[in-house]
Amino acid sequence: MAHDGTDKHSLTDLLDMPLAFLGFALWRAWVSLAYANPAAPMPVSGTAGQFAYDVVLAGSAIVIALLSSRIAPLAGRRWVYGVIALLLGFSVAANVAALGLPATTDALIVPATLAGGIGSALLILLWCEIYSCLSPTRVALYYALAIIGGVALTFVLQGIRDEYLYGALLALPMLSAALAHRSYRLYVPAEDRPVAANRRLIPWKFFLILALFELVASYSSAHIRSAYPLLVGSHSTVTTLVGGLVLFAWVWWFSNRLPLSALYRAPVILLCCGLLIVPLFGLGGNLAGSFCTALGVMLFNAIVFLFLCDISKRFGVSALLLFGIEESLLLVGWVGREGALLFDGSGLFGGTGPAIGAIVAIAAIVTVAALVLNEREIGERWGIAFMGKRPPEENERTRLARRCAAVAEERRLTPREREVMELLAQGKSLSGVAHELIIAEGTAKAHTRHIYEKLGINTRQELLDLLMTEQ
Repeated sequence: MAHDGTDKHSLTDLLDMPLAFLGFALWRAWVSLAYANPAAPMPVSGTAGQFAYDVVLAGSAIVIALLSSRIAPLAGRRWVYGVIALLLGFSVAANVAALGLPATTDALIVPATLAGGIGSALLILLWCEIYSCLSPTRVALYYALAIIGGVALTFVLQGIRDEYLYGALLALPMLSAALAHRSYRLYVPAEDRPVAANRRLIPWKFFLILALFELVASYSSAHIRSAYPLLVGSHSTVTTLVGGLVLFAWVWWFSNRLPLSALYRAPVILLCCGLLIVPLFGLGGNLAGSFCTALGVMLFNAIVFLFLCDISKRFGVSALLLFGIEESLLLVGWVGREGALLFDGSGLFGGTGPAIGAIVAIAAIVTVAALVLNEREIGERWGIAFMGKRPPEENERTRLARRCAAVAEERRLTPREREVMELLAQGKSLSGVAHELIIAEGTAKAHTRHIYEKLGINTRQELLDLLMTEQ
């Protein structure tokens, strides 16, 4: 295969990927149809309200995070798959029962809400743990496809009759859990599987950025939702689909030239455009500003997912701990939505409310921008700069990644060449490198040749010797 500086992907490469990992798309469709944008009457869930569901989900995620050192790897425990299916199945069944027997609605609110929230937390963290076992390229690609697949499945299921939709809502979480089990058992090598660990290295600065961003995003989304409901939402909207396609295109066609980390500034820029630049200059009207804001929120959520998976894999920190904290920040969104009511012109601040709210939102975004844009190239420092001083017990995988980053910067390797070099240093064969990066073996061989030429070496042993000297 000729190599011209780019990676050539084909439909065959896409079909060769284990489709079991797209079981995450089934979960995204379920939560959208059952809670985010209910497509059929859900009397129990509707009476309890989404806030109650989010509180249970966030609380369950925190409990799992605190217990992560004892229960990880969650994906390696057979009982968890059945528990998820039972809990989420009961949540849907309770709503169906309440349709036939409305008098039972009040009695079912508490157990159904608890079952839905706890089951959702378990399934979300289960998939996060499985994805964190993969290489960054595969995480980004599978996550993008899960986003696209979730939106497509939601749009299809919204159009079917209610009785069939309830059947789908019963089946989706069960199928998602079954595919999670298959993904972990068949496609995650034993050496890449997480192990129980007491390490609690937490990127608090990143979570601060996430909380601030979530606050502003939920505030701005509250204003958009009433005017453009198809744009707003984290699961199944037009903007979600566009964001998934953007992420997929980036990974599939441009990741060999530009690292994924080049996307990390885009959400702040888009949100600034949506809240300030577009309205200020009248570029495209309210629709353009709303689209920029919604797309920025969606891409930020995707970047958070990729970042935490990367931290978990490279630093050996439990994905249950990191994503448990991240899911608990879901409640910050409610603060932002309540803030939107406070500043909507009829609240506490009266007619000056919208202007005051805009100033507060812009100030928060400026703070986020200062925290994010002040970092050096995040692709080389993920998990280091955000965590402050590097811990002395840094593991071997992280030390290797750091040395590879230093060599790549010094010798001006491309982002793809750096990825290949790191995999070679880990002992991967050329076929293993090709498999991890979803490229042809001939392309991996060409990248290896270019790496050796730039480093002035001829063998893998010389590469290892060079990396050992880069302390």
